[in-house]
Amino acid sequence: MKKKILILFFTVHLLLVFFQALWANIYSYWTFHFDKTPYVPVLNLLKQNRFTEPYYVLSGINTGYGFYGIHTSTEKYLRVSFLDSVDKEITADRYFKLNSSNSISRFEGYASFLANYVADTKQLIESDTASATDNSPEIARLRKDYQFRKDYIVKTLKWLGKREAGNVPGCTSYKIKLMTIAPENVWTRESKNKPNVYVVEEGTFPVR
Repeated sequence: MKKKILILFFTVHLLLVFFQALWANIYSYWTFHFDKTPYVPVLNLLKQNRFTEPYYVLSGINTGYGFYGIHTSTEKYLRVSFLDSVDKEITADRYFKLNSSNSISRFEGYASFLANYVADTKQLIESDTASATDNSPEIARLRKDYQFRKDYIVKTLKWLGKREAGNVPGCTSYKIKLMTIAPENVWTRESKNKPNVYVVEEGTFPVR
C-alpha cells in the first residue's frame, strides 16, 4: 500500500513538472505574440496560483530549471550602500561578506526568489477585478494577503542590511536595492547590445 501511494505521488509530481514546463512555454509565446494572457479554465486550476503556489514553491517545481543549469535567467542581485549622517556613501557591498562560491550562488538564488515574489505580487494585484468598494470577507482577506506580500519585501530588505550596517563605522543609515540585469532586447539576439540594470525594489533604513 505504501509503495502504491509513493508511486502515485511521484507520478502526479512528475506530471505537474511537465505541465509547468509546458505552460511556461505557452504563456511566454502567447503573451509575446498576442500581448495577452492565455486563459484556459481547466489549466488555470493546475498552474501556479494561490492554491497551488505553496506546493510549487516547496517542491521547487516553479524553479525546476535550476536543476539542469545555473544562471539560466536574467541575473538578480542585492546591493547595500552604507550612508553617513549626510547620506554620503561610506562603502557598498553586494555579497554581504560571503566569500565562498556556494554561499554566493545561494544568495543570488534568494535574490531571484525575491524578484519573482515582487513580480508575482504585482501580477496578483493587477489581476484583481474586485470593486474598490467590495468589503466582503473574501475580498478583505485577499487584500490583507496583498499587503502581507508587500510588507514581506520591505521587511526582508530592512533586515538583510541591518546587522552589517551596525558594524560599519560612521554609518547612520543604509540603502538596499534588489536589482536585475537584462539585455536591451532579448528577442533580437544582437551580441553588441549592452545589458540594462533595473531596480526591482529598494528601501532606505536607519541603523537604529
